[in-house]
Amino acid sequence: MSKSTQTKTLHVKTIAGFSGDDVWLTITDVSNLTGLNPATIREACSERNGSYRGGGRYTYRKESKRYEILLTSLPQSIQAKYWLEHHKPQQPDLPTDDENQENIQVEHDAYEAIADSYSRKSAGIKENAIRRVNILDEYLKLLKGGFKKEIALKIIQSHHKGISKATLWRWLQQVANHPRQYWEVILAPDYQGRTRTEIHPRAWDFFYTNYGQQSQPDATVIYRETCKEAKKNEWGELPSLKTFLRRWDSNVPENEKILLRQGKTALKESLPHLKRDYTTFGIHQRWESDGRKADVFCLWPDGTISRPWVVVIRELRTRMPLAIKVYTNTNAELVVDALKNAVLLTGTMPEDFSLDNGTEYSNNALNGGQKSPFRYTVLKNQPIGILTRMGINTIWATPYHGAAKGSTESWWNVVARNVDKLCGAAYTGSNAVNRPENCDKKHAIPIEEYAKRLSSCVVAWAKGEFGKHRGHGMNGMSPLELYNHLMESHTRRPVSIEHMRAMRPLVFRRVLSKQLVFQMTIPGFGQVEYTPQDNLAVKRGYSYDILPDPSDPTEPALIYDGAVYMGEAISKAYTPFLDKTASGETWKGRSSAIKKAGVAIKEAKERVKNAEVILNVAEVGLPDLLQSSLLNVLKLPPEKQPEPDDHIRIQEDGSILNTQTGEITKRNARPIFPETTIDKAAEERERELKELEEKVANERLMRWKNGN
Repeated sequence: MSKSTQTKTLHVKTIAGFSGDDVWLTITDVSNLTGLNPATIREACSERNGSYRGGGRYTYRKESKRYEILLTSLPQSIQAKYWLEHHKPQQPDLPTDDENQENIQVEHDAYEAIADSYSRKSAGIKENAIRRVNILDEYLKLLKGGFKKEIALKIIQSHHKGISKATLWRWLQQVANHPRQYWEVILAPDYQGRTRTEIHPRAWDFFYTNYGQQSQPDATVIYRETCKEAKKNEWGELPSLKTFLRRWDSNVPENEKILLRQGKTALKESLPHLKRDYTTFGIHQRWESDGRKADVFCLWPDGTISRPWVVVIRELRTRMPLAIKVYTNTNAELVVDALKNAVLLTGTMPEDFSLDNGTEYSNNALNGGQKSPFRYTVLKNQPIGILTRMGINTIWATPYHGAAKGSTESWWNVVARNVDKLCGAAYTGSNAVNRPENCDKKHAIPIEEYAKRLSSCVVAWAKGEFGKHRGHGMNGMSPLELYNHLMESHTRRPVSIEHMRAMRPLVFRRVLSKQLVFQMTIPGFGQVEYTPQDNLAVKRGYSYDILPDPSDPTEPALIYDGAVYMGEAISKAYTPFLDKTASGETWKGRSSAIKKAGVAIKEAKERVKNAEVILNVAEVGLPDLLQSSLLNVLKLPPEKQPEPDDHIRIQEDGSILNTQTGEITKRNARPIFPETTIDKAAEERERELKELEEKVANERLMRWKNGN
């Protein structure tokens, strides 16, 4: 026999269901199973006749230039490992007895109740239950593969620590006569944890109330105060601080803890938010605007140094910036200018406008006549704003809630990263805590430079140079690409010239005085008066909306009666006191107006006098229906019936003659009563009082004359 086919059969074993020549393994396979170096195994076969450390010996053969080792010559634990890896049953969850499993009467309701309780257990208990099931599966596979129970137990003990014969037997008894799918639930450790230590209810209430504060006091301090109160009020001995904290963690709901320790805003931020579907919006269906104070010191042309305010208007569907404005402070003029630029750029206007709650947005000039963000009511006699005139509905953002402003809040982060933070020592930081040490006003950059950087950043972001927009509905396109794509099928809503003319940041509701003057106060210019032109149909005593030009009050102001444009009012300037020419012109104007009105009245009277149709009142009675209705409304006194014949005559001496009977009735003379002493005394007293009054008056007059 050649050496290449020679087989060293020192001892042949038939364990685990293998015959002596069942399986031959390469040195690499044996190395993977045992963890030994392949060179060590090859040395044992070539130089030590298969003997290896530990007293064992390989049964090997040499095929060509490689050695092969018989599986049954390896240790039993290695044989079991190979068998478990290469002889897995079709269903790895092997029951103890297939026939017994088929005959088990399953009560699904009871098992589902146990499974529901198991689902509420901790992760550690579930991991332990899965480990027990895997050990049982491995043990049962070894028994089915032909290993004896003692050998299978030793193999299990070599793979898993802490497994005794009694433990394995107890687990088998627990799952006996139970369906395989519920073994994990049944083998879960019934660990109840430590016994609950009782805390006096009033002690817990004291700890709960004082620990649950937004000042977030330290638990050690609150526990110490609780112990003092317990001793004072005889609440008994209290458990440790850890017990209090464990009850706080387990018994107090999470939302309640956040509300107590962090406040309502933190709880609101911790609750689920809405996810808006941007694809349901059409382009230019809604615009949004917001303002932000830049984190950069800028030098203005007048020499002042301050942080500029930036206002942006964006199209909500595409997130496309439509207009951006920079100014020293935020006001209505800044927002109106940005709106005018956005309208001119797009050639259309939105249906809705989402705005912040600041005074630069909530003002009469912009959205007067719509619901206020504070009381959500339309104020009486409020001037009409430009958005109301254009038919644009205002959507107010929720105060102190950045998520209500769409994606504008996150867009400001783009400006902060790519503009503000690149301004060197002029960068102020987002707040006092984040302010750099080298920040100083002396490093302020010119406002023109900042505006240039800001414009470049906005254009680059819109083109997608910072990366494609990942927002919902953007479809991997940049804002400019998506905007151009959607505008191909969009029908514009053009803005009229009248609306463009009315885009002024100031509006006043004023009554036209009897001198034909509108009077108002414009910031920076003081009190200003405007006089309507002569041909306007405006009336004294009526209220109108006046829109002056805040940059130059000498320019004509616009007059609106609600939504109706009435015309222009001319600025009325002060006249020098000694200017006789202006005085004469004023008198001429007044005389001309009076003469004009007189001529109009005279012409009207002449037309009436020369009219051919003369209005006459016809002497006809009221219609029966109308007359009856009047009589039903008016209650008239009853008519007096005349006597048939008047036979009474009054003669010259005052006597009364009855012409029918001839009877004469004489009048009785008026009785004369003699004067009494009482009447005389009253007249005398009245005369004395008059004389006394005249005397006192004369004395006062003489004293006054002497004094002067």
